[in-house]
Amino acid sequence: MTSDSNNKNFDKDEWVQLLQWIKDGIAKDYINHHYYNEFQKIKYIGSGGHCKVYRATWKNRDTVVALKSFEINDYVMKEMVNEILEYADKASLIESSKID
Repeated sequence: MTSDSNNKNFDKDEWVQLLQWIKDGIAKDYINHHYYNEFQKIKYIGSGGHCKVYRATWKNRDTVVALKSFEINDYVMKEMVNEILEYADKASLIESSKID
């Protein structure tokens, strides 16, 4: 991705396409979605870039996890989608088609 594409603002149709892509990913199980109430003992541990990071315990699993809370803007949305695509491509889960 070039710096020019990082500064590009999404128009309404592109936002709709991205949001539908994420909803489809959740429905097809290549994007995990969890509700806030699935976690307990949530503690803020830091921030960086465009997100805040929390330490939490996953209820009913007794597993400690890191949760990220992202700002929602064009740059972050694009980076999240591309990161998911990159991971999925490496794991051969879905065909990669990065968003510019």
